[in-house]
Amino acid sequence: MRKLKTYLWLLSLSCAIIGCTNEEAVLPVNDSSDAETETAEETVEEAEETEPAIDENLTSVDVATTLVANDLEPHPMQDITKPDYLETIVDPSFGTIIRRISNAGTGGVIKPMYNTIQAWNADESRIILYDQTNGVHQLLDGMSYEFIRNLDDVRPDDLEQLFWDFNDPDILYFLDSVTDEFIKYSVSSGNKEVLVNLKELTNCTGSISMGNDVQMMSWDSDVIGFRCDNSETYFYRFSTEELVTFNLDDVNYTAAMPAPSGSLFYHNVSSYDADGNFKARLNKSKPEHSCLGKMVDGTDTDFSVSFDAGPNGGCQGNIIAYDLNTGDCLPVISEGLGYAYPKTGTHISAVAHKNPGWIAASMIGFEGDGQALLDQELVIARVEPGNVQVYRI
Repeated sequence: MRKLKTYLWLLSLSCAIIGCTNEEAVLPVNDSSDAETETAEETVEEAEETEPAIDENLTSVDVATTLVANDLEPHPMQDITKPDYLETIVDPSFGTIIRRISNAGTGGVIKPMYNTIQAWNADESRIILYDQTNGVHQLLDGMSYEFIRNLDDVRPDDLEQLFWDFNDPDILYFLDSVTDEFIKYSVSSGNKEVLVNLKELTNCTGSISMGNDVQMMSWDSDVIGFRCDNSETYFYRFSTEELVTFNLDDVNYTAAMPAPSGSLFYHNVSSYDADGNFKARLNKSKPEHSCLGKMVDGTDTDFSVSFDAGPNGGCQGNIIAYDLNTGDCLPVISEGLGYAYPKTGTHISAVAHKNPGWIAASMIGFEGDGQALLDQELVIARVEPGNVQVYRI
């Protein structure tokens, strides 16, 4: 069953630790790159570690009390047997539990949407997967992972663009692919409320999109980023009905995306302020797979893989944290910390909005056989300046 393990671990994490609101640190896996999607195994699995009950009033909770921080020892991938649907197995390399949560059948693919998009809702009572074979999103129980229903009454502009509300567990948001209306949707009732029509709002005569590299809404569910064709990119704040056009030279078919605070934004290799003006040039060589989140101290951060040094030197590694206020970087996994050159197929998830500073990532690696450090591995990490802790799981 090496092939199962290979495909399981090449999938990137769609929702890192979510808010850690229950007693398990649950990490679903996903990779939405076109080339890798075609070969994905027909099951989606999760690695989980049982933890003590968590006080939601805490700003950051340690979810790795039984794991070893910054372990550089070899843990080669071993053959495992595919579990039955909703059953578990213990990973022989790290001792974590893997639960199979989908049942697509031979040749089918069911998985979370993307690593930057939150799979669980605000209280982890529901989780969304995407049935690629049948082209429909699935709603599952967030604790038992039992299938509830297909979300065939929503039509998001892109399969990755269903956004859970960060506080209300019943609410989803999406940009309607036909009308360009931004919709607030009740999962329990199916009711839809039009919040704004983005084409009418901007007088855009072309196509409205929230891509190319979509991220979540701001963590108060108040701010979205989007673009009109390749001409302009905007953010809209629902509470004040404020529309801001970003002052940048090249949209590059990518919408500026809100950071968790809703006051900073990320586009290409730069950050922008709430007036749409340039804030900082990240010490980043070029755009790579990344996810917006926070460090432990609440700093808006772009967590990214970086295969080359930044223009000011340094900032190369498997996971680099870029401060959106200054553009400076903090290595999380890098050669300077004892790891190898960055692995291919690295995807990072940093949307743990109830446990800021915790992120998760997956790496495929060059050999793809799971024998070298970080090849075919999943990690979680607590990112705090001066105290970075990486846990291989």
